[in-house]
Amino acid sequence: MTVIQATDLEYRNNNREGQNSEKYFYDFITALLSVSKDYLIWPYNEKNQMIERVFAYELYHQWRLLIDNYKYKNIILNGEIKKDGSILRNEDFKKIYPDLVLHEQQDSLNNQLIICEIKTCKALKHSRGKAKLKKDIIKLGNAIEYLKFKEALFIQVLDLDNTFKEKVKSYLQRNFKDFKYANKIRYIIKDYDEIRYDYLNNLLKD
Repeated sequence: MTVIQATDLEYRNNNREGQNSEKYFYDFITALLSVSKDYLIWPYNEKNQMIERVFAYELYHQWRLLIDNYKYKNIILNGEIKKDGSILRNEDFKKIYPDLVLHEQQDSLNNQLIICEIKTCKALKHSRGKAKLKKDIIKLGNAIEYLKFKEALFIQVLDLDNTFKEKVKSYLQRNFKDFKYANKIRYIIKDYDEIRYDYLNNLLKD
């Protein structure tokens, strides 16, 4: 997996220029690095709490700051906006509501740049968590196939008790046949002060 530390200023400053469409992914990574641990997990009623939407709102905020800074043209960031088959006139593609999406417009297939789904490690360890993860990854594959997204990202918030290796990996391996475009879907783990990521097919090889 690619590993990036929050203090890796060289990465943050130098990896964007000259990357064409990849620059949007690098901006996303920079935004993700900027989400502090206060939005990952926090004390509540003598326990630790993590909530997907709290993390997602802060990621949206940090990403928007970069978008405004770099003055994207005809590109917007939306949260939980409907993407459906109406623009395709294809009834086989059902409507979806991605957690975050970077695109030109809701009703256009132009500049379908990044689609994201997010789950906390706590949610993944829930009894129905892995089934929801499978649904998300299938959704991302369909978005690549039908909506022509250039990047599809699944973000796991924290990796407490090695959630990915201990709870998630074997499940995904057993269901691998159901995943389209696993070579184009990035699985990203946002931990306290680092990010780890790779394409799904690489993560599930061994």
